[in-house]
Amino acid sequence: MKIRNLCAFVLINWLVWCILSLFYFKTGGFSGDFYGNIFTVFFIPGQMSLFAAGLFILSLPFRLIGPRALQAAATAWGGIFSLFFVLDIIVYSQYRFHISPAMLELFFGPAGREIFMFPAATWVMAFAGLVILFAAAWGLTLISKKITLSNKALIWASVFLVMILFVYNGLFAWAKFMMVPSITAQRDRLPFANPLSANRRLRKMGFEPKREPYALPARGKLAYPLNTLSCSPDKKQNVLIILVESWRSDSFTPEIMPRLTQWSKQAGAHYFANHLSGGNATEAGVFSLFYSMPYAYWNDFTSRHLPPVLVSEAQTLGYTPAVYSSGKLNSPAFHQNIFAAIPNLRLESKGQTKWERDIDAVADFETFLDKHDPKTPFFGFVFLDAPHGSDSPKEDQIFQPAGEAMNYLLLTKNTDPTPYMNRYKNSLHFTDKMIDRLLTDLQKRGLLKNTWVVLTGDHGQEINDTRNNFWGHNSNFAKYQTHVPLFVWSPSGAPAQTLTYRTNHYDVAPTVLTHVYRCANLPADYSIGQDLFDSTPRPFSIISSYTKKAVRTGDKLTVMDAYGNLEFYDENFTPIADGADPAQIGEAFKTFAKFYK
Repeated sequence: MKIRNLCAFVLINWLVWCILSLFYFKTGGFSGDFYGNIFTVFFIPGQMSLFAAGLFILSLPFRLIGPRALQAAATAWGGIFSLFFVLDIIVYSQYRFHISPAMLELFFGPAGREIFMFPAATWVMAFAGLVILFAAAWGLTLISKKITLSNKALIWASVFLVMILFVYNGLFAWAKFMMVPSITAQRDRLPFANPLSANRRLRKMGFEPKREPYALPARGKLAYPLNTLSCSPDKKQNVLIILVESWRSDSFTPEIMPRLTQWSKQAGAHYFANHLSGGNATEAGVFSLFYSMPYAYWNDFTSRHLPPVLVSEAQTLGYTPAVYSSGKLNSPAFHQNIFAAIPNLRLESKGQTKWERDIDAVADFETFLDKHDPKTPFFGFVFLDAPHGSDSPKEDQIFQPAGEAMNYLLLTKNTDPTPYMNRYKNSLHFTDKMIDRLLTDLQKRGLLKNTWVVLTGDHGQEINDTRNNFWGHNSNFAKYQTHVPLFVWSPSGAPAQTLTYRTNHYDVAPTVLTHVYRCANLPADYSIGQDLFDSTPRPFSIISSYTKKAVRTGDKLTVMDAYGNLEFYDENFTPIADGADPAQIGEAFKTFAKFYK
C-alpha cells in the first residue's frame, strides 16, 4: 500500500462516516428550517474531515516500515474509528451523550459489570460485529490499492475538505452571535464537535450578540414535558423563589443569620436540613433548580430558548412574572433558557458593589408589589449575589478579623481560612437582612398568607475547609460546595418543622407544580425529582460542574471528568476505595436521555 492509496482509503472512510453520521440526526432530529439544514450539510462532512485527518496521521508513520505495515495500520485504525462510530451511535441513541474517556474507564473498571449489564447474546453479536468491521476495513484497503489519485486530485480533495471545515465553523460562529437555535442546537449532535465562536472577540470590538431569539424549529426531538400538563389550582397562590449565591448549608446559624433563624420557627416554615444542589457552579445549580433535570440538557434548552414548566406553566395560569436578579441574567445566559419567554426581562441591577445591587434588586421587587394587583398571582424570583464575592457594607462586618477579597494567586493550602471565612459570614449577615426585608414586606402587605416562598442557594462555597487549597466553588463535589440550605414557607399555617431526609434541587419544581399549580401529572412527566414532602429515599443525586459530573449515593461520590479520570470520594472530598452504587450510576445515566423522543 502506497501513500496515494492511503489517501484513497481515508477518503472512502470519510464518505462512510458521513453516511453513518446521519444516524445521529435520525436520533436527535434534523432542524427542519433552511439555516439549520444548510449548516447540517457542512457540519457532517466538516466534522468527519477531522476524523479522516486523524486516520491519515496515525497510519502514515507505518509507511516507514513498509507497504504491508501501512496496509495493516490502515486496517487497524480504520476499523477502530468505524467501531467507535458504531458504538457511539448506539450510546447516543440511548443516552444522548457521546463516548468519552470517563465512560470507557467506567465500562472497563471494576464496577463496569454492575453498571453495564448485557445478556450473552449481546456479547456474541458484538464479537460478530467487531469481526465484520475489521474485515470491511481490510476490504477497503484492497479497494484503495487499486485507486491511484493524481496530485491534482489530492490537492482538490484537500482544498475541498478544508473549505468545508472553514464554512462549518464560520456558520456556527455566525449562528451563535445571531442566536439561531436551529444551528446552535446541533453542536452536541456529533462526537467531539467544538466549533468556533467569535462572541468574545466581537464584544471586544464593540458588537453585542443578538438578543431576540429566532423561532424554534418545529421538528426538534426534545420531548419536554413528556405529557401535556393538566393543572387546575383551586386558588392561585403566589410563588416567590429567593436564591442566594454561594450559600453553604452550615452558614445557617443564629449567630450568622439571626433573622432567618426566627423566620424558620414561624408557622408554615419547613427547613430541609440535608439538601443538595444539582451543581457546584451557578449554571448547573440554577438550571437543576428550575428545570428539575441535569445540567447536561443546558445546551438543548438554551439553543431552543425553551423555558422550564415551573415558569411557563405559571404564565399559562395567568401569573405575572417578577424577576429581579442582582447579577446579570445574560451571563450566564438565563435569558435564553429559564426566562426566555418573559417579555421585557430585567437583565441586571444598579450599583457599584454586589451588596448595592442586592439592595436594588430587592427595592425593585418591592416597587413591583406596589404596582401589582394583589388579586392577580405572581411568580417572583429574587437572586441575591453578595456572598459570591463575600461582599457587605461596613455595618455588617461584625465578624473579625475579616480579610480582603481573595487573591487566588497568593492562596495555598496552608493559608489561614479564618479571615476569609469571617468575610463570607459578614456577607451572609447582610443577606440575612435582605431576606428578612423581603419576608417582612410580604407579611405587612398580607401576601405571605397566600404565598409559597422557596429560599435556597445555587451552590455552596468552600474556604479551604479541607486544607487542600480549595477556595470558592466549581472545583470539587464536597459537601462545602454542594450542600445548601433549603426553606419552604407554605400558607398552610402548619407548625414549623425540620426535615432531615435527603432532598435535592430536582425536587423543587415537582413540589410547586403539585402543591401550588395543582398539576395532575406525575413529576416524572417533567422532572427527575420528586415532591419535597415525599420522604421516599432518593436513589441517587446528580451533581454537575462545567466540566464534570458526579453521581452521589449516600455519602459516596463517583466523579467523571472529560479527561478520562474516574475518581471516588466521600462528602469531605477524601479519596475512598469505591464510590457511588454502581447500579444507581447506570440509572443516573438514563436520565440524560429521559426527555428525548
